[in-house]
Amino acid sequence: MTGPLSLEQRSAFYRAAVLGLHALDARESTARRFGPDAQTRWTQFAGALGAADRLDILLRDAAGTWGAAFSPAVCFDFFGLAEDEPFGPDWEGIDAVTAKRLLTEKNDASLEQVVSVLGVKPERVAVPPLTPSTKLVIAGGAAIVAVAEAFAADRALSWTDQVLVVAATPAFRQLAGLAAVLLGARARTVLVRPSGSAADLARPAGFAHLDAAVVSADAEAEAAEVAWKLSGK
Repeated sequence: MTGPLSLEQRSAFYRAAVLGLHALDARESTARRFGPDAQTRWTQFAGALGAADRLDILLRDAAGTWGAAFSPAVCFDFFGLAEDEPFGPDWEGIDAVTAKRLLTEKNDASLEQVVSVLGVKPERVAVPPLTPSTKLVIAGGAAIVAVAEAFAADRALSWTDQVLVVAATPAFRQLAGLAAVLLGARARTVLVRPSGSAADLARPAGFAHLDAAVVSADAEAEAAEVAWKLSGK
């Protein structure tokens, strides 16, 4: 993180993360984060804690499994924190009024909603033909959207096993993380920053090879360069 985060940045993060929490609840047989039953459990537990504390507890719980989707530390590159710490001492959180509104408003999470909240502008991006063995490297917010839409249309594909996202922009990193949640993936998105050599990034992430790159015009220059190199172009 290069400087203090604005209220707008923090608000967008929370709004997108709450959509992800709704998506997680939709995947389960019984909702445990929102609704009357969740409110009752919280009231019994809360004590002096407020709505903002409740929201951060929900995010902390989800970040352990889903990483960037719910972790400010991963999205905004907080320095010097333990790998499993999503907030850190400098995270200012969100005000109680906004937190309460986010916790109580009804929402059916979708990729389109997340894209809008994070300010990513979709565009037409070419996605190569995909099979369950295709390995992709992605750079750019619009590219993440395009590939996520292609995976949503074919349930034989596995986002977790087939996609490596290269991104430094916080919104792109959170979008990549939330894509795994929205697609019903088995685990978090494989996500790296565009630093170091291409080979040094891919192999530790579990990709011995990558078949193709999907890069959109909004990609960071460094991320685009790494993506093309990883795909052998």
